[in-house]
Amino acid sequence: MPAMHRLALIALCVAAASCSKSAGNQDKVASVPPAPGAVPAVPQGGPSMGGATPAPSTPAAPGGDDDRFKLKPEEGKLAIEAPADAKAGTEAVAKITVTPGAGYHVNTEYPIKLTLTQPDGMALAKTTFVAGGHDKGKGDADALDEKQLAIAVKLTPAASGSYTINGSFKFAVCDKDQCLAKKETIAIAVAAK
Repeated sequence: MPAMHRLALIALCVAAASCSKSAGNQDKVASVPPAPGAVPAVPQGGPSMGGATPAPSTPAAPGGDDDRFKLKPEEGKLAIEAPADAKAGTEAVAKITVTPGAGYHVNTEYPIKLTLTQPDGMALAKTTFVAGGHDKGKGDADALDEKQLAIAVKLTPAASGSYTINGSFKFAVCDKDQCLAKKETIAIAVAAK
């Protein structure tokens, strides 16, 4: 039995070493500590390791409601610009822009994704926008480089009135040491004439 434990320990160490990244890699995404009140998952012993049964764990809060994934003022600015001239039956454009703070840059290798929900009475040219990734492709973004990320949302209100386009925006910003994944809730308020 002791040889089995040593073999399991060696396999665990090899697996952990193969999953780590060098500290000098700027495009890594920092791991985030568990949410307050969350219990981290710890492997428990099974019948071959003393017969212990796993303890129940508390799930972490959803990423959309977790402040750890929100863009902090020092990391940059997220701007949502609704069209000022939206008219019923006419296409207008809203803009979503990320401008990194001093000492930060947009991670162009991160798989950027903006997902929007089309409200009743409003047509959206697209509801899912993607950019970035390993090829650093501009994709659906109007601007994508280390200094700015910008996406234009084309919309057409069917009638005059107030509309809200809700969504989720995933991107990352980096400083010289690490990259930080972000997930922001988006709300574009449109007043159509």
